[in-house]
Amino acid sequence: MKQFVWHETDSFLHRLNPLTKLALTVPVAILVSLIFEPLTPLAIAAVATVATWRFGAVPLMGIIRPLGFALLLGFGMFWTGVLYYAGQGADDPSIVPGPLHITEASLLYGLTMVSRTLAIFATSALFVLTTNPIDFVTALIQQARLPVRVGYAVFAAYRFVPLIQEELENVRAAHQVRGGTGGRGLLAQLRQSFGYAIPLLAISVRRAERVALAMDSRGFGARPARTYFRITTVTRSDLVFGVGAMAALAAIVGVPRVLGL
Repeated sequence: MKQFVWHETDSFLHRLNPLTKLALTVPVAILVSLIFEPLTPLAIAAVATVATWRFGAVPLMGIIRPLGFALLLGFGMFWTGVLYYAGQGADDPSIVPGPLHITEASLLYGLTMVSRTLAIFATSALFVLTTNPIDFVTALIQQARLPVRVGYAVFAAYRFVPLIQEELENVRAAHQVRGGTGGRGLLAQLRQSFGYAIPLLAISVRRAERVALAMDSRGFGARPARTYFRITTVTRSDLVFGVGAMAALAAIVGVPRVLGL
């Protein structure tokens, strides 16, 4: 649940419209899916990481942690891609001695899968770490024309995440006080998880009912027009960021190919 926490500070990326940053992740995902060599996605991941660090004022370790999960996921994709590759070049001679049949094409495919994962995670981290969830929902409502009821339902669900985390700690403390945390093994863990799930479900239902009653008593959605405390707009900085991001992608993809590299 802690992965839902954004890095709260003031920076160039934090002041951008959330939809501008979200729009960057879509062409990157499409682009890296169409590239069949590892260097270009790796360059995209490096540029996104540096941009988040320098223009987003996010500590470098705060960016490396989610990328570490990407490497762990990419490792599984790497060895399965290398060992079970069946595309063009799969019947070429093995480049390593021993019983494993690893060709140059299969190794290149495995490295490409890892670099694709890093590129997607790096650009996603740029969005997640520099975007206030409140501003994101507000931008969806104001700029993307998302229905107010849907937008605020999403935001209310998001707000439940840290509350459930806090309630889980309270339930665990209550079980420890009553001596209900004994036992080891799979069955004990399942029994313990079931003991946590029932009170958390009851607490969540009560909180959801209170939120629904509060919104209904305040006339939420009664009128088509409404005012907003937070206003999100598309500014010149968003245009600069969009043009700069597209130019960087074009340079990463195009310049090496124009130079024959």
